[in-house]
Amino acid sequence: MQPVTALPGFDRLLEVCRRRAHPFKLEPPLAPGGSVETSVAGQPMDAQLAAVHARVGYLWVRDELYLFPERHERRPDLHRVNEYWRSDWAEPFGSLLVFAKDDRLAYCYATVPGLVSGKEPQPVVWVDVYEALYAVPVASSIDQFFDTYASHLEAATDGDEDEPLLRTFPWSASEVIARDRALVERIRAGHFDFLMQANARAREWVERLVRTSVRR
Repeated sequence: MQPVTALPGFDRLLEVCRRRAHPFKLEPPLAPGGSVETSVAGQPMDAQLAAVHARVGYLWVRDELYLFPERHERRPDLHRVNEYWRSDWAEPFGSLLVFAKDDRLAYCYATVPGLVSGKEPQPVVWVDVYEALYAVPVASSIDQFFDTYASHLEAATDGDEDEPLLRTFPWSASEVIARDRALVERIRAGHFDFLMQANARAREWVERLVRTSVRR
C-alpha cells in the first residue's frame, strides 16, 4: 500500500475549481490503493508526486494544466514522456522530471531531482520548450505548486466577467509565487541559475520575484 501523505495544496486546487465552477476532470488511479513506482526514467520519483498518483490517475483543469497519468495506454504518461524527454534534451534539462503540461501550449512543469538529497521535496520549475530551452522556479515542492496555482486561479477569476482574464502562469503570478519563502531562499542562493542563464527575460522576472518577496 502507498503511505498516506497529506496534500493540502492539491486539495485546495480542487476546492477552488469546485467553488468557482471552473471545469476540471479527475480520474481514479489505475490500481486504487496500490503502490506507485519509485523512479521515472532513471530519476527518483518525488514522494509528493507519488502521493498524488496514488490518489488520482489523471487531473485536467480546463485552459490551465493537466497532470500526466503514471501509466496509460492511450494518453501520454509520466514514464513515456520522461523517457522521450531524456533522449530529446541535453543536460541540465534532460535530468528534469516532467509531471504536467499547460492545457493549451507546450509549456511543461517539472521537478528538479538534482537539487535535493534524501527525502526532501523536489522543487518545481516551469519549462519553455519553444525557443532556447530554459526554466524558471515556481514552487518549493509539488504540493506547494498546486497551492500556488490555486491562488493564481482564484485571483485570475476575480473581477468583471466582461473583462478578459489574465491567466499567464507564471509571469502574471509573481505576487503569489513570492509567498513561497522556501523557494525564494533557494532562488537567492542561486540554486536555479543553471536553468535560466540563457534567457534574460527569465533572469529579470526572477529578480522581480525576489524583490516582491522582500516587500511583503
